[in-house]
Amino acid sequence: MPILIIIFLMLSSSVGAAVPSDDCFNCHEDFKKRTTHQNISCTACHVGINQIPHSEKLASPACNACHHKTVERYSAGIHKSKGLDCNQCHEIHGEKKGKGADCVLCHLDVSHKALPSKGKHLAALNCVACHGKLDKSGITATVTLPKGATLERKAVDRDGNGFTNPAEWHAFEAQLEKFKGYKLEKQYWAYGDHHEVMPKAADCGECHEKRTRFGGAVGRITNKTSYSVKITPSVFIPEFPSIREFPKTVHGQKGVRCNDCHTSMDKMTDKVCVRCHEQVYHTYEKSIHAKKGATSCIDCHNPHLIKTYKEFNAKERIALCSRCHKDFISRHEWLPNTTLHFDYLECTTCHSPGSEKSMVFFFADKKDNKKTALQYETIERVFGKDVHLKSIINTDMEHIVTGEEIGRFVVDLRKKIGKGIYVDAEIIVTKVHHDFSGMRLKERNCVTCHSPEAQFYSSIYLILPEKDRYIYVPVKGTPLSSYPLGLALDIYLLGEEKITKDDFYALIGKAPKDLVASAKSLGFKLIDLLGMILVILMILLLLVHAMLRIVVKQ
Repeated sequence: MPILIIIFLMLSSSVGAAVPSDDCFNCHEDFKKRTTHQNISCTACHVGINQIPHSEKLASPACNACHHKTVERYSAGIHKSKGLDCNQCHEIHGEKKGKGADCVLCHLDVSHKALPSKGKHLAALNCVACHGKLDKSGITATVTLPKGATLERKAVDRDGNGFTNPAEWHAFEAQLEKFKGYKLEKQYWAYGDHHEVMPKAADCGECHEKRTRFGGAVGRITNKTSYSVKITPSVFIPEFPSIREFPKTVHGQKGVRCNDCHTSMDKMTDKVCVRCHEQVYHTYEKSIHAKKGATSCIDCHNPHLIKTYKEFNAKERIALCSRCHKDFISRHEWLPNTTLHFDYLECTTCHSPGSEKSMVFFFADKKDNKKTALQYETIERVFGKDVHLKSIINTDMEHIVTGEEIGRFVVDLRKKIGKGIYVDAEIIVTKVHHDFSGMRLKERNCVTCHSPEAQFYSSIYLILPEKDRYIYVPVKGTPLSSYPLGLALDIYLLGEEKITKDDFYALIGKAPKDLVASAKSLGFKLIDLLGMILVILMILLLLVHAMLRIVVKQ
């Protein structure tokens, strides 16, 4: 009797115990080589099996018992709403599928007809980049130089602000051509959960407008001393506004509609542009760019931009040219302080002789060695809504402003915004002549710009931010030598004004009360005057010293 009780207890205890996986493989031998869940027992998923043989009808495994976060994300995706189960994409008992291959097993022949430049997109991006909810995304450009070669950081970040703009990157690419065997690899990486596939793919604006995808780019240069630098994403992904923003663009404000230009699915040609811009095109078609078939209108002009070309600063204009002319820095090494010139000049200033050149001044703010043009939003916070700076600066209500008026306004801005406020300037083209055939490589005449007779001195503007635009206000005289504006300027043209004998004659005979005012009117010429006075005093001291030595010796 005791023996029977012991046998009964042993049998009854085995009924409630978990069945070992090895027992399952006696019947399901094919699953023994599984790799996906190889460290998990069979009964961890197939709950309810407490004896063998088990019931033929078993409850479906509950994946959310272990993968609850994944199941939660999957429930928000399109696949769940279509009734797909886990095992339709995942081989539960088989080998793990290759990463990224899951999608093409079902979506093998997707045409992507609506995708512009389909080949480029599909080659560079994975499926989740457009169809998934991303956790992270970005662009990495890795440059590997040949052994022994080196490029300093300033080659890719000329202004040293830790950020590479399009013009700087294009110039950097031109320098890379000097090294045989260098490698430039661009990677568009996107990390997200494949289970949370969106009902619709991301629209173009997420990458090309709002930058919610691929909103950051990093360049990694590997040589003897490797380093990284942030890059403007538009270097690798061009920008354009959405249809909602199109009314703000130049064409939108003129009443141009999409189908006025997009008459077919073919690529845009110059024939579309010439219908409205006939006179400009007739000038352009005689230029070297048109004759050699180098460019079309939209290669330089993005018809969807909100900003007009007139509102582009010098660096933005250089970025347009440098997309093709990447070697613009090396081609201008004959210029003294080449980099400094390209901080204040644009290409067409010299290469379009028929254009109107102007010196333009604008307000800027300097923080942590980074300069940014003063925006309307900042002005509005200080002076109130719908403010017009011209009426504040131009106190005498004339059509033009003076350097003194600008200077007084800067002093006021520094009190209200901060001491980082200053006045920056550039020399740009304000009326374009579309013939850029003037190379002027043999001229190299510095006096063209560095003299009081420079063309841009007859066309000086102050650029002011308005609510939806920028306005150009004419400036009287040259603010370069105006007080107090001269104290807040971040530009000075070496040799643009030298003191003359007429200036000396103007000072001679002045009454003491008028002498100070006359000296201030000299502006930067006063530096020349003081320098010459110091030189004369030094010569006189040397002469006195020599005379005393002679007298003492005698």
